[in-house]
Amino acid sequence: MKNIFKYTLIGALFIGFASCSDEFLDEPKPTGSVTDVVVYTTESGIDAAFTGLYANIRDYRSRHDTWGAKAYYLGAEVMGTDLTVPDFNWYIFEHRWDVTENSNGRRNNWAWEIFYSTANIARTHIEGINKSALPDAKKKTYVSELKAVEAYSYFNLVRYFSGSYLLGEGKPGIPVYSASLSSGQEPTGRGTIKETYDRIIKLLEEAIPDMGSAVSKYRFNKSTAEGILARVYLEIGNWTKAAEYAAKAKAPYALMNQATYKEGFNTISNNEWMWALPFNADQQDGFARFYSFIDHTSPGYNQIYVSKDFQALFTSDTDVRKSLIKKQATTNQTKLFTTEKFRDLTDRSGDLVFMRASEMYLIEAEAKAEAGDLNGAKQVLLELVKARDAVATLSTATTKDALVNEILIERRKELYGELGVSWFDLKRRNKGISRKGDAYRWEVEFPAGNARWTFKIPQDEIDKNPKISQADQN
Repeated sequence: MKNIFKYTLIGALFIGFASCSDEFLDEPKPTGSVTDVVVYTTESGIDAAFTGLYANIRDYRSRHDTWGAKAYYLGAEVMGTDLTVPDFNWYIFEHRWDVTENSNGRRNNWAWEIFYSTANIARTHIEGINKSALPDAKKKTYVSELKAVEAYSYFNLVRYFSGSYLLGEGKPGIPVYSASLSSGQEPTGRGTIKETYDRIIKLLEEAIPDMGSAVSKYRFNKSTAEGILARVYLEIGNWTKAAEYAAKAKAPYALMNQATYKEGFNTISNNEWMWALPFNADQQDGFARFYSFIDHTSPGYNQIYVSKDFQALFTSDTDVRKSLIKKQATTNQTKLFTTEKFRDLTDRSGDLVFMRASEMYLIEAEAKAEAGDLNGAKQVLLELVKARDAVATLSTATTKDALVNEILIERRKELYGELGVSWFDLKRRNKGISRKGDAYRWEVEFPAGNARWTFKIPQDEIDKNPKISQADQN
């Protein structure tokens, strides 16, 4: 598996190509220098291009806090309430919420580039495949996967650069494109949040019927696309659809047992992982990688800790997740706990997880609870929690609000360190943040809807896009 995913460095103006041998395409080529005949004539050529596309999501950019899409989630993690950065080092500006207000900031520009370049590469491949001589059935399969990647990219962008859907669907969204830059696509304006989500949903609903099982787990398949659509419907409060697609997405996957849960979250072969990006030892970027920041058992920066308040949520001694949080011998109250949930491999080739079946259980449970099916939500929640704590029992919550709150806490306990759940959940549900006390070195407090919840559009985009002016800035 890992040997298929060769290292490929791709910028916004490149189509990515990577192959498991040197005989087809040796290196990434600029968009204009690799012809459609070379790329789209054979399935091996297309598969090589797809590997490059996913490498664009995974790989290092320029700094140790902007190395790939996992850094997008890790930045959100430390902006939330559950992980803390007590020392002045990488991610300290995210932890202090210094990053959202600067339109020339590194994180703003990097997030804009990585996901717009990914969307553009996907759209470029769609156009090339549609013009190719491949059989129609093959075209549909490839194009559907690319549409899912495109939707995933726009979803990540709108969650950073627009406000919450539930706070105002008519407020400014992000630019979305129906053609690639190389085909002459003109710049577009922001539109509304609703228009952005309508486009994302349309792409996924068009993609899912033509998708099958993945060539490899690093590629999107039908379940992955259903999982992304479940995330999207949860974001906009369409509870019925969120529950429906979460149930579909998780169906082919089994939950980890307790022994597997303690193995380090580092291998793509994990039976619960739905989508992940692998590494070979020769592809690791030194300390500029996920495990360097959060795994205190291996060499690296080791400066992201579990907050004391979050650790206190693990009340059951038989919960396997509690056993992975370790108290440290230090007098600094903000440094009391580390986590062994994520442990890199000895050669630094630990893989990166982006979607697990457990997330789908939690989406289904939250959506059912919000829709009024409290009994159904409790059963789904219990199935997950019993896999982590053998003596767990059915929730005793008697109201919708109490049950939803219980599920949201389980989302944090199950998914911390993976998807920025603490911060993104507060934003999507229009909750403020109050991070105070001796659990944190850096205190923050912002109400729901405050401008600091939304990242500034990069100034470079405003300067170069005639459809976006300074008046359109967040």
